[in-house]
Amino acid sequence: MQKNHISLDRLCGGAVLERSTLALQQIARNIMDPNTDPEKARTLTLKLTFKPDESRKSIALKVDTNVKLAPPVADSTILLIGQDIKSGRIEMSEYGDRSQTVQAQGDAMPVHTETYPPDAPVPMRDFDPETGEIYEKPSGPIDLRKASGN
Repeated sequence: MQKNHISLDRLCGGAVLERSTLALQQIARNIMDPNTDPEKARTLTLKLTFKPDESRKSIALKVDTNVKLAPPVADSTILLIGQDIKSGRIEMSEYGDRSQTVQAQGDAMPVHTETYPPDAPVPMRDFDPETGEIYEKPSGPIDLRKASGN
């Protein structure tokens, strides 16, 4: 049997081994990156293409390496959108970013409240303060303009 003097570590002047080593380093960095999915598979493809000439006495060798890494994990946020009542301009900003013009203000609405002493007679109060139960049902539709005082 003829002795073969070709090995991957010496092929192309060591370029195959060097490319493989660099690819493995890329994969290791990608696995250690906290911004990537730790369970996603990474791949290293080493492709050797041999193309002999017509006489079969020489062979052109092409070496390709391809590395597929895990992409960064998707980030998410909440955006707020609003329209300026005066200018009509629509603005959008990220929730929690205090430097932006659109901010969440909650369900802040002016509320008219009345307080009664706890020992006030029942007819003076329209509801039970402990349960919120309304004592008298209004007869007919409620005019919200009159109820709000406008």
